[in-house]
Amino acid sequence: MPSRVVCNAGHSGGLCQDAAIEISVNGHLGNCACGEQRRYLVSQHYPFYDVTREYELESVKRIHTDEQAEEEGYDPMVFVLRDRHDNNLLIWPFYWTKNRHQRWHVGQFPPLLPVEPLRQLLSELEPPRPQAQE
Repeated sequence: MPSRVVCNAGHSGGLCQDAAIEISVNGHLGNCACGEQRRYLVSQHYPFYDVTREYELESVKRIHTDEQAEEEGYDPMVFVLRDRHDNNLLIWPFYWTKNRHQRWHVGQFPPLLPVEPLRQLLSELEPPRPQAQE
């Protein structure tokens, strides 16, 4: 899935990993130098249907802190993507890993996540449910 960070005016908006971490911390991306809002976009082509879909990263929950990720060379997280065609939300387990040159690189397969941290992350993604009145 090709990903890119761009502003509404079409300027490149930085590295995807930095943008994902920024969203996980701030809940959104800041503005581009031109003043326009930056967005993290993901494209996916489905050859069987000959369709390309665009998704926008809505939120990110990281499993590791910066220090843990650096120490382990592995930075797993969960992305919540919004389909720009029909507004549906989708969950995408994602990660970056250190390559042989010790630079961050996109992982090639979904990460293996322990059940408890994943359960905690998913519970944080759900909006609070209203309490029933007695």
